[in-house]
Amino acid sequence: MQRKTLLAVGLLLIAPRLALAAYRDSNEAVSPQTQMNGGGCYPVSRTGPPTEMLNLLNPEWAAIDVGSHLPPESDPVALHGTVVFAKINEGGDDPGNHDSDDQNTLIDVDAADMGLVATGNVGPHGEEAGSLEWELEIGKYPLFAWAGHGDRITTVGRWIWDCGHPDPDPLGSCSFTMSQQCIVDSDCAQPGCPTCLPGETCAGTVFNYHSEIHPPQAVAVTRLGGGYSFNRRRRAGRRATRTDVWITPDGGGAGDRCVVTHQPNSIQQATIECFPLSQPLANVNTSNVAFYIPLPPRPANGTRPPRVKVYDHTPLGLPQPAVTTTFVDGPTPLVHAVVHMTAPVGGVLPSMVGKTIIAGWRGDRTQLAKVRLQVTAIEIVNALKPVNPAVSERMRCSETSTQDCSATPCPPGETCRTFGGTIPGWEVFLEANGNWQKLAGLEGIVAPATVPQSLVYDEAIPLTGSVLRLHATGHSLDCRESVYGMSIRRDIEIFGPTDTLACLENAESHDVGDLDLTFTAAALPPRGRSASYVTQSVGGEGGSCSTSTGQRCLTDADCPSGETCMVTGGSYRLHYTIRRR
Repeated sequence: MQRKTLLAVGLLLIAPRLALAAYRDSNEAVSPQTQMNGGGCYPVSRTGPPTEMLNLLNPEWAAIDVGSHLPPESDPVALHGTVVFAKINEGGDDPGNHDSDDQNTLIDVDAADMGLVATGNVGPHGEEAGSLEWELEIGKYPLFAWAGHGDRITTVGRWIWDCGHPDPDPLGSCSFTMSQQCIVDSDCAQPGCPTCLPGETCAGTVFNYHSEIHPPQAVAVTRLGGGYSFNRRRRAGRRATRTDVWITPDGGGAGDRCVVTHQPNSIQQATIECFPLSQPLANVNTSNVAFYIPLPPRPANGTRPPRVKVYDHTPLGLPQPAVTTTFVDGPTPLVHAVVHMTAPVGGVLPSMVGKTIIAGWRGDRTQLAKVRLQVTAIEIVNALKPVNPAVSERMRCSETSTQDCSATPCPPGETCRTFGGTIPGWEVFLEANGNWQKLAGLEGIVAPATVPQSLVYDEAIPLTGSVLRLHATGHSLDCRESVYGMSIRRDIEIFGPTDTLACLENAESHDVGDLDLTFTAAALPPRGRSASYVTQSVGGEGGSCSTSTGQRCLTDADCPSGETCMVTGGSYRLHYTIRRR
């Protein structure tokens, strides 16, 4: 009884749980009721002008249930599940409403929360993996709290429709001219449908909008099945769970009132100015953040309560709220944790907060394999840079936008921004059992190269039933990466509509391929020994020219005349050593 009471209180402290039936109908995103007062999504027609594409950004993210509020306001919801995998958005995101790329976490949602999953999430245009996607900009999300495969996740955030991807399938038919396929009513009117009668409507379109938590304002990620030290200076230790917590009111563009407010005319998306972002929707001080922490299996004959240690990762200079932990015994023992966000610290309420909580059984002597993974180099086989960039290089001052700063310095206080041309750089993030680090020295990549690395991961895994998992995600940067944190209005002002459209639509970043490996304890080197590996990424973009097979390419334009680019992927090799302690 005590456990049930704590569970109810804990979840209420996070956010109200919604009593919903699975699944939420994705067509609700465009219903007249949802679109009242500027809510919901606004799909594009089959026959409209190109400017209609701005509908997909007006807004790009819409609250699914505004409750008693007016859009874009809504109450946050709580969600629980198991992480399938996490990655960055390989192609990049729309820089006109982002400060940086998104980190995407794919989640298998718990049965009790399946009412937060939409029909589009599980339909023909469903999730890449899992049943719901969770997104937060990389620049707003510290690496220590990124999730990995198999982690348990409890999160609180904005429950939204991803309006940028309506994915109508199947299409509808016009109400009288039934041979005419349609998405929206305007497809059943002239001039798009010359034979349609006045007043016809579109019926039967099935939209596949995804529901998401985007952005979150709090997340607790618990790593299971490993060993973690209760000493902050050491990572690997005895069998325990590690829960990393990140709380923030800054959700980037998707959490900013200016960005997600519907405009009466979608053309206004090219004229409004929301940067620098200054209108966060989230309020992290309305309630404490509470969640349950799983424990490892209890040792045989174990009677003592678990040991719990809390470490702080709050950004320097910000209030560090207290964390209360309570052991809840039972058939499935848990630790209930509360981060006290409603109590001022030194007279100031907490805002951005980071915590790590280690929990394990006293006297647990489970045998673990302790390993050190050292990444020594990344070998760029194909830099994935187009020979003919979508936009020629421009260099303009950040405010005095007509001034070419390639030769003349900008006025004091302004920066020189490069737009178009060959955009240098890669971004690659590597995790070992949920411990994420970013590979260094890739900012200038424009051609094949081997870049030394010095990343070190110390991990501990049980000798039976667990694995060491290595997983990398990354991309080669292209034009849109050069204009994050700038509105479409500003892009057009500086670079003109033609180049802006070419950059945003035709020059997304390029997928460098997947790297996903698992090592059982038996497959690791013997104790005191090490082994070195070179593993090539799989899939992604790029390949070799059809005849000149030694020539790497991204598109056909990168090959000699008459040849094509045969896509093989595998654009890099990772060099690393695993040492068993």
